[in-house]
Amino acid sequence: MAQPDLESPEPMARLVKGGPVSSSIGHLQQVFSEITDRLRMSSTEQVAARLRGWDNYQRASLGRGETPALVAGDIKSSFSLSETKFEPRGEPGLELPDVTEVPAFAHLDGIVRLAAQLAIPDVSDEQRVVVTLFLYRVIARAGQIYEGFLHRDIASPQEPVGSVIFYPTVRTQNIEGAEFGAHFSGLPVDELRRRDHDITFAPQEYEGAALVLGYPHNLAHGVRTGNNPHAVLTDATRDRADDVRELLDPHETTFVKDMAVLTFAQTTAIEADIP
Repeated sequence: MAQPDLESPEPMARLVKGGPVSSSIGHLQQVFSEITDRLRMSSTEQVAARLRGWDNYQRASLGRGETPALVAGDIKSSFSLSETKFEPRGEPGLELPDVTEVPAFAHLDGIVRLAAQLAIPDVSDEQRVVVTLFLYRVIARAGQIYEGFLHRDIASPQEPVGSVIFYPTVRTQNIEGAEFGAHFSGLPVDELRRRDHDITFAPQEYEGAALVLGYPHNLAHGVRTGNNPHAVLTDATRDRADDVRELLDPHETTFVKDMAVLTFAQTTAIEADIP
């Protein structure tokens, strides 16, 4: 008797490009443009408060929020911001704007559905998961080192988590190194720092792509050290280079990486006390 064809399971970490991902990338480029337009009206102190100390103050949070626990299959088929909003949690001032403030958010329904379809296998459709959205911008000015990071979206390896990272902007011409990497081992992160990643993707590969870390694996992942190879700006422009508003209007030689990170977990993926 012939054996039935069985689909191979998706790899635990993979890149997806083209089709609906490309459409989502275009919408997210507009989201980041509209958010930075709004932030230009903020004070320097308010912009500086968005820089994250755990990523060497080279990453800024442009907004974050989470939903209540939802049935995974329903997220894939019918998620709607008109019915389920991303509520603020954690540090004040980092809540996501609404569609009246950032009209491009009207496309988030489809982006969330797509991310859930990519990250969550059908076998988990009956599970209830919290959806968390993070919007980040990373910069490294001319001559700077980007030190990178390694972490899990939730510290305990046993917690089921899946994530999709959309990269609407990556200025690959302004960086050397900075490969994304993931570990398939369940070892503690501190032990994994001394090991090579099991899979890596260069900036030229993940630019304009969706990077999928499949549910429920909660893979340790991060970015290797990178270097902006351009010459350090001259004294005449150094004040401009040191201004936190470089986040909103980066110099042409500044490395910029925008990320929209959607996580699916049975507990919150936002650590309220991490700056």
